[in-house]
Amino acid sequence: MVGIKRGITLLGIMQCFSFALPNSDYLLITALSFMDRGYRFGSEDAYAMDCSAFVQKVFRINGIQLPRSTREQAQYGSPVKREDIKPGDLLFFRTYAPYPSHVGIYIGNGKMIHASTTQGIVISRIDEPYWKVRFLFARRVLKDQKQEDDIKDIILESLRDKF
Repeated sequence: MVGIKRGITLLGIMQCFSFALPNSDYLLITALSFMDRGYRFGSEDAYAMDCSAFVQKVFRINGIQLPRSTREQAQYGSPVKREDIKPGDLLFFRTYAPYPSHVGIYIGNGKMIHASTTQGIVISRIDEPYWKVRFLFARRVLKDQKQEDDIKDIILESLRDKF
């Protein structure tokens, strides 16, 4: 380890940053760890949950607090055009209502992970006819990687003299 001072290591600081500033890799690993769990409307149970509870839990594990309902989650973050979505973005759909009633997490390559009413937590293609016609919009909750790197650089620069 380089520069140990008062029990703090550079590795330890970087690990703290990774939790304080989550990126899409951590988020997707967390989301994938819930694969094949069941679906239950209105539930926040660890083994059977609905779509918004799933999204809330994945983000909470990564240090981001989101509200419980899909409609409330649809107000968070910044809008993203469909052609600009990135892994970690939230995708909103109208399923049983004209307002956002389903949410999933984009994982890349035209796929999302979400809590399906019939299959539990699964990966689906967003260009499947069912999802394509029900897509409403996407929102980005995570900071862009460049913003994250800039923040890390500023913090590391301010700590440089301490090691």
